[in-house]
Amino acid sequence: MDALEITLLGTTGITLLIACLTHARQGEMWNLLQGDRELERTARIHKQENNELRSALRAEREHVSQLRRQVQLLLGLVPEG
Repeated sequence: MDALEITLLGTTGITLLIACLTHARQGEMWNLLQGDRELERTARIHKQENNELRSALRAEREHVSQLRRQVQLLLGLVPEG
């Protein structure tokens, strides 16, 4: 083998190594993106659940307020004795 063939073989090896490292890095990035998508999905679900819970809490508070008003009205109708 002459020097040119050795140089080309070395360059090919380095190129192959870089391609392998790039491929591995892309796989890592893909896994990170997949993890981010799962986190995003979970966050959306939690946000929706929180909105539903807030709405239910508002409805319960309004119901408690109505019951208190009814109790006050009924207490006003009961003669003191």
